[in-house]
Amino acid sequence: MNNTKRIACAQPRRVAAMSVASHVAEEQGVSLGGEFGYTILFEDCTSERTIIQYMTDRMLLRAFLAEPDLSCYSVIMFDEAHERTIDTDILLGMLKDLCRLRKSDLRLIVSSAAMNSQKLSQSFDNAPILNVSDRMYDVEILYLKQPCFDFVGETIETILNIHQENLADGDILVILSGQEDIEDVNFRLERSMQKKLNEQAAIKD
Repeated sequence: MNNTKRIACAQPRRVAAMSVASHVAEEQGVSLGGEFGYTILFEDCTSERTIIQYMTDRMLLRAFLAEPDLSCYSVIMFDEAHERTIDTDILLGMLKDLCRLRKSDLRLIVSSAAMNSQKLSQSFDNAPILNVSDRMYDVEILYLKQPCFDFVGETIETILNIHQENLADGDILVILSGQEDIEDVNFRLERSMQKKLNEQAAIKD
C-alpha cells in the first residue's frame, strides 16, 4: 500500500460518515480533519494530512467521475454494503474494471453483515472472503402481551421502565424505522427525563 495515498471508506449515510470519522479521531487522540476526516455534500472536513477519508457513496461516485483512476486512493472500502443504493451498485461496477487496471496498487474491501459474499466474490474474479467472528451473547427475547398501535410511544415507555427497574450498568439499543422516529423518540425521552428531574427537585425542596 502506498502510504502517500488515502484510504476511502464509503458509508451509506452522511450521519454515519461524520460520526465514524469523529469516533475514530477521538479514539486516536487527534483532531477531526487531520489524519481522519470526512467528506459529505457541501462539507469537506479533510486536510493534506488526512489518511482515512470517510464519505458517502455519493461523494465517492463524484470523486470517481472527476478522477476515473482514483489515483489519490490506495484502498477503497464500502461499509454496510448490504444497504444497497444506486450509487453503491454503480461504483462496484466501475471499480470492478478499475481494480483490474490498478491491480498492483489498489485494494477494494466490501464489508457487510448480510450480503451474499460468495456471489460478490465471484463477480470480482473470485476475490478472497474474510469472515470476522464476534462475541456471542445470551439473548432473552420478550414480547408484548397486547398488540401495539403506537410503537413510538411504547418504545419510550419501555426504555423508561428498563432504566428505572435495572440498576446495572449497560446501554439500550433501539432500532427504529427512520430519522423522523429517531428524532421523535429522542425529543420525547429528553422531555420525559427532564420532567422526572423537575419532579424530584420539587420533592427535595
